[in-house]
Amino acid sequence: MMIWEIFKKEWVDSLRDRRTMLVVILSSLMGMPFFLFISSEAYSRMDEQKRFIRVVGAQYAPELINYIARQGFEIKTAGPDYANKLHSKEYTEPVLLLPQDFARQYASGIAPRVEIVSDLANKDTQMGVRPIKVLLQGFMQEQAVLNLSMRGVSAEILTVLKVEERHLSRAQNQQSAGLKEMLPFMFIMTLLGVGMYAAIDTSAGERERGSLEPLMMNPISSWHFALGKWAAVGTLTVCVLFFNVMSIFPSLLLIKNEVLKIAFQFSIKDAFVFLAVLCPLALAIAALQIAVAMNGKSHKEAQARNSMLMLLAPLALVIGMLKQGADPVWFSWVPLLAQNQLIIKILNGETLSLAEVLIPVLVCVLILLASLSYTAQKMRRVVMQ
Repeated sequence: MMIWEIFKKEWVDSLRDRRTMLVVILSSLMGMPFFLFISSEAYSRMDEQKRFIRVVGAQYAPELINYIARQGFEIKTAGPDYANKLHSKEYTEPVLLLPQDFARQYASGIAPRVEIVSDLANKDTQMGVRPIKVLLQGFMQEQAVLNLSMRGVSAEILTVLKVEERHLSRAQNQQSAGLKEMLPFMFIMTLLGVGMYAAIDTSAGERERGSLEPLMMNPISSWHFALGKWAAVGTLTVCVLFFNVMSIFPSLLLIKNEVLKIAFQFSIKDAFVFLAVLCPLALAIAALQIAVAMNGKSHKEAQARNSMLMLLAPLALVIGMLKQGADPVWFSWVPLLAQNQLIIKILNGETLSLAEVLIPVLVCVLILLASLSYTAQKMRRVVMQ
């Protein structure tokens, strides 16, 4: 009964705190739509292939220009100050430079030297280099076939090998691989950010206001206080997690890229599996943040301590992105990293083993109990000081 009263008091205090409510609203209602919209725009930009090429010296290579036009590309003449325009990002595509003696060298059987000019600081131009290389490779192959045909030699002599790519993963996994790797990061960072202000306010905030000591004078066990405070912060974090996961469904309407829309499949079943994987982590993080904040005598000090958790989390997730091969067994014993890998597997449609699910839950329970025990002991020491 005492735990329930403490829970209600802390819950009401959290709802009154403007910073906490602002973080809750932005993360639960705006976070996922904004993330998926930006991802959709990024994928659309990568998939969009410009159907024109900027060329300097187009008049010197009529054969090459004719081939490029036959491939459906428009030729645009680049100005003499193309270097400055590339550097200033006025040009968002690379420039093809053709030498004045292109026709003479080509007629003489000498390979003309052409240049593809781009700027490393202009990332858009880097994306356009490969399509131009593909066009030039196609032109060279076509000319080689024509030369052999004129000499009565079959063009099959050029085809020493026939190479085909065969991907074992499903098509939707290939198209949305980048998005599926970033989605767990989005969820985990939301969990860390949402409960932080509530955890700080319920611990260091009360110490700073001088309201913790009078509260502890009541004939109530410190464990009751720790459980009540954790229940309030944990409930808030789980609620935000629930709305964050469910906001994926309306957010799918913001995806404009048709390929990505087909590739990124998310069902109600996936949503509840997400919650089953992330809820233990959310509750453990809430308890850990309260324990860390209890060491701070002021709101700013507690915020600085909890910010370290925000910095350590991306490091753990980067390990999962950089690893090669199958996931090591110890991944399942590392919080954040285990949940990150589980979410990716769920999105890829892989079957999870019982051990893969239970080990992270066990680790979260251990963190939860250790954090609550530390919080209860720390609260007793605060009163005795």
